[in-house]
Amino acid sequence: MITIVIADDHAIFREGLEALLDNHHDLKVVGTVPNGDEALYLITKNNPDVAILDVSMPGKTCLEIAGEIKKHGLPTKILVLTMHRDYKMAQDIIKAGVSGYILKENAFDDLIYAIKTIHSGKLYISPSLTERMISLEEKEKEDKTIISDREKEVLKLIAQGLTNKQIGERLFISVKTVETHRHHIMEKLNIHTTAELVRYAVKAGIIK
Repeated sequence: MITIVIADDHAIFREGLEALLDNHHDLKVVGTVPNGDEALYLITKNNPDVAILDVSMPGKTCLEIAGEIKKHGLPTKILVLTMHRDYKMAQDIIKAGVSGYILKENAFDDLIYAIKTIHSGKLYISPSLTERMISLEEKEKEDKTIISDREKEVLKLIAQGLTNKQIGERLFISVKTVETHRHHIMEKLNIHTTAELVRYAVKAGIIK
């Protein structure tokens, strides 16, 4: 039996979800509330398996509730409901520890499967959002590996054998700034030694 709390400030929608879930013998709604504050109270009181939360309800936000659940080590998994096709929001919410993100337009079709998926320890995201989120994550990873023009200048001088002080004088920046650029370059490229930096600079055509 999967126990569930529902929090949504739209009474008709909330009641519709409850009626849908009550038709399944292995699901049990232990409470429904119109805001985040009451949702957190119900969660801490009943320790439900799943909390279905509206992303924009009054009171505590779904992220604040997720933080409290994590802070107190509660077992409840959070499934967020929203009307917004906001890919970045979905990405941020999942990163914050929420287990599921579902569009309200898909709720009555996908909700049961979503609940059982997150209860089993997996993530669930509305299929219409998944492909776009994957492309955003790939772009973020790509962006993190791209060094800036200034970093290329620093890398070129490092590869030419200049010291941090000499690079600073050449570029009219402080030694500390040079060290910061060096750190960022090595972090982005996952490189750990100066010799590796030189090899990269040659391979990338930054120096001959």
